[in-house]
Amino acid sequence: MSEDEILAVIKRHPEAIAEALESKPEILTSLILKLAPWNRFATKEDIKMLIELFNKRFEELKTYSDKRFEDINRRFEAIDKRFEDLISYSDKRFEELKSYSDKRFEDINKRFEAIDKRFEDMNKRFEDMNKRFEDLKYYVDRRFDEVNRRLTSVERIMLAFNIPILIAILTILIKTFIG
Repeated sequence: MSEDEILAVIKRHPEAIAEALESKPEILTSLILKLAPWNRFATKEDIKMLIELFNKRFEELKTYSDKRFEDINRRFEAIDKRFEDLISYSDKRFEELKSYSDKRFEDINKRFEAIDKRFEDMNKRFEDMNKRFEDLKYYVDRRFDEVNRRLTSVERIMLAFNIPILIAILTILIKTFIG
C-alpha cells in the first residue's frame, strides 16, 4: 500500500488510530522519541544556569530599584521639609497679619465709639434746641395772641393796606438798582 492509500484509510477511519494506541501504547512512546528534537530540550544544568541567571538579574534589579527608591524617598523628604517650612512660614505670616488686623479693628472700633459719642452729644444739643424752640414758639404764640387781641379792626385794615404798599416800594427799588 502506498502512503496516499494509508492516509485515505486513516482519514476515513480515524478511530483505528485510537484503537491501535490503546492496544499498544509503547508505539506512542517510540514515536515521540523518534520525532522529538532532543537537541532542543533543556538539561538540568541548563535549567540550573537559567535559575542562577534569573536570580542574578533579579538581585541587580532589586539593588537598582532600592537605590532608585532611596533617591525618590530623599526627594520626597526634601519636598516634605519644604512643605513644612512653607506651612510654618505661612502660619507665622498669618499670625502676624491676624495680629495687625486685630489691632487695626480695635483702632477702628475706638474711632466709631468716639463718633457715636459725638452723635450722642449732638442729639442732646438738638434736643435742647428743640426744647428752646418749643419754648420760643410758645412765647411767640402767646405774644402774637396778645398783639392780636390789642389790635382793633381799623388797625388791622391799615396794616393790611400797608403791606401791598411796602411790596410796591420794594419792587420799584429793586427795578431801579437792577435796571
